[in-house]
Amino acid sequence: MTMQSTEDSADGVELTTSGAVNPTTSPELQQQQSPKQNQQQSSNELSSSQIELFLTMHNRKLTRELNGPQKKKTKYHLVILLCFLILVYGLSSTYATTNTEKGATGGGGTGGNQQISITLTISQIVLIGLWIFIAIVITAIFGSSKFIHLLYWMLVYWPLLLVLASALVNDVLGSDTVWIVYMFIAAEVLTLVVFVCVNYIYPRFVTSSWFQKNGFARKWWRIRLLSDGTTIQYDGVWGRFSRKRYECRYIGEVNEEGLPHGKGVWSDDSYNGEILTGTWNNGHPIAPFSSRQYGGKGNTFAAVKLAFFMANDDSFEANKFMPTNDERPRCGVASVECSIAGDFMSNLPHASLIGDIQVEGERDITIGKLCKQLDDTGDALSAEEEAVTSLQISTNDPRGVQIDDHVYEQTGLSFTKRIKQIVIDVIRTKEDANKEAGYTNIATDEESPQLEEQKQQQIQMVSTTSDESASIQNIRLQVRDWTNVRTKDALIFIPGFNSWLQHSLETFGQMMAMTKLSQKVYPICFDWPGAQVLTYRYASLISASENNRRYFLQMLQSLKAEGITNIHIVTHSMGVQTLMNVFEDNSDGSPSAVSQCFGQAPSLQQDDDMTSSVANLDKLVCRSITMLNPDYPLKAFNEHGFQTLRRVTSLVTVVGDSTDQALWWSSFINGCVNTFGWSQPSALDYEARTDNKGMQDPLGRKIDSLYVDGSEDLDETIEFQNGENATSSRGDDESLKVWLDCDVIDTTGLDTNVNDLRHSAYSVNSILLRDIEDIVVTGKRASDRSTLLHKSGNVYEYCHAPSFVSF
Repeated sequence: MTMQSTEDSADGVELTTSGAVNPTTSPELQQQQSPKQNQQQSSNELSSSQIELFLTMHNRKLTRELNGPQKKKTKYHLVILLCFLILVYGLSSTYATTNTEKGATGGGGTGGNQQISITLTISQIVLIGLWIFIAIVITAIFGSSKFIHLLYWMLVYWPLLLVLASALVNDVLGSDTVWIVYMFIAAEVLTLVVFVCVNYIYPRFVTSSWFQKNGFARKWWRIRLLSDGTTIQYDGVWGRFSRKRYECRYIGEVNEEGLPHGKGVWSDDSYNGEILTGTWNNGHPIAPFSSRQYGGKGNTFAAVKLAFFMANDDSFEANKFMPTNDERPRCGVASVECSIAGDFMSNLPHASLIGDIQVEGERDITIGKLCKQLDDTGDALSAEEEAVTSLQISTNDPRGVQIDDHVYEQTGLSFTKRIKQIVIDVIRTKEDANKEAGYTNIATDEESPQLEEQKQQQIQMVSTTSDESASIQNIRLQVRDWTNVRTKDALIFIPGFNSWLQHSLETFGQMMAMTKLSQKVYPICFDWPGAQVLTYRYASLISASENNRRYFLQMLQSLKAEGITNIHIVTHSMGVQTLMNVFEDNSDGSPSAVSQCFGQAPSLQQDDDMTSSVANLDKLVCRSITMLNPDYPLKAFNEHGFQTLRRVTSLVTVVGDSTDQALWWSSFINGCVNTFGWSQPSALDYEARTDNKGMQDPLGRKIDSLYVDGSEDLDETIEFQNGENATSSRGDDESLKVWLDCDVIDTTGLDTNVNDLRHSAYSVNSILLRDIEDIVVTGKRASDRSTLLHKSGNVYEYCHAPSFVSF
């Protein structure tokens, strides 16, 4: 398996039926091989770099095999437990009854008709209840984990077998049961040892440098290089105990040591092997890349790169019990690999750091510059790749007309109301149809004559094509008075409560991997001090701290300094409290420092010319704000929270669920706080809070209540739907409802990929993900999105049938 270099990564790669890769791209690949690599091809000897790459990819394969896919929680283990209980107590009671009757008849016959009665003592009833409780807890917590089988055997199955064996020995044999206890202990220890060896010791041992350097890897899998110099043949995942041999291969760019580095393709034709296309870093695949499992359902995986901004003092793997953010903020880039089709693996999504976490602003490292690095591929774009071949024109933003990846020349903004027409020039570039670069290959000498003949036939076909048809293949579009700029918006994700950085990146990365948003935006995770379960109230308080506000402002300023001016914000759960606190007005009523970073959003009651004011030219543009299952007081949002958001954007979306269990607990805890009169951040306060005794209504559960009472004097600073002062009420006895100018999405009816808490479906529910993507990419309001139905007021719901419905 010789490491080769290519400029086009996976382009032109053809897979054979065995999973090997037949390269058909550039001839420079063979020319760039080092003498050492050519010598390896001729002698068919494996190098240390080839062995290292094999072990790296083998470890990925072994991890998938050991962890397996996530499975739906079923009653399988509970049914097995029930069968065990019936077996244990049924047989033990039967033997006890039989022995009693034998004793009554002097050991002779059965004494006529027998009646077998099963009786349970208090201790047995307690044990049955204990085992059922343990089984339910294990299933609930470890239902999709590899630990579930270990825990069932050690805590349920082996103890039950111990009871059964003890009862049988006592009743049938009448012998001592001490040896059974010893066997039980041995079985427990053996179960634990086997689990640890299979899942931890063996994978680390066979991928260790010691195992590689001493040649054991070559002997264990009987690895040999085939005559083509690129394909490795080896035994299965368990080495010499496997019954079949497989082949794997890498084609792509390499570093000086011969390890994959740059763009390349790996192919492995074993059942859990993969066909991985994308970016490599010193022998390891890193985002962005895509992969497909060779066997089974063809499970598909994708890895994306995310930037993150740490506004806390936590570590990458865990939150602090008492949240703090006294240290300077840090930033970095992470790679997140996710399952996106087929089976979803138990070990995914998985986030890992790319480089070190750096202090923001030190050594010329900022979050804005890290965002620009997300697009770095090491290759300069050609003129054809830079050419505009399609346009997306949007007129639904009140700020004005927008053309994707273009700015209006007179103002330098991405939108304008100054134009009355858009003129698009269609420019055709006439090129030589017989361009040799389009028919290059890296075939061996034996294959060259055949491919050369095929190439000449293709060139002849192109040369006979009319000039008009040939030029159509080289069209680019140019918009008059607009400049084509390759810029992206920034998508800032604010995670919820008790979500440490690694977990936040994994859920955010899953959302990005299952959409095409990474092609349109720079994904940024703003990691605030999320605390832990028992410090819920402290997390709420620190979200309003001065440091948290200042760090969010620092992140925005870093983005602006790099020319990233269009901002989208997505929050989840308690993350909305950080959002509301940074946008909260100052004590004198003036907009906050974060609000002043953004240009003023168009008002429904303003003249159109105000949106083109010079004051907004040097401001950031908040394209959308989306709140997912927000943990925020409903009345505080209606009274003052909404207007601080609507001031900077005309696209505010609230996604909620009236059966959200996590928000029910939030309402209960905050209701207790209100009852005892404890303080909370001013952004969460509202006029009637001190009078409320009991539960506090959260915004994410009361999704049909985003309105104000029309019978009272209305605040003129608040934007209402359609610019009207009132809408019709449901009945004559109800006060008029004035709906806020925002979109509310009711997800109560969704039942696909929605967990029991109904609080975190945003990362895996495809219906919700497509809608979020539509909001960010097109900027359409709910009334213009085809997947939504209007329910009432400003509330919409998805056109979605429950998963159990069939016709």
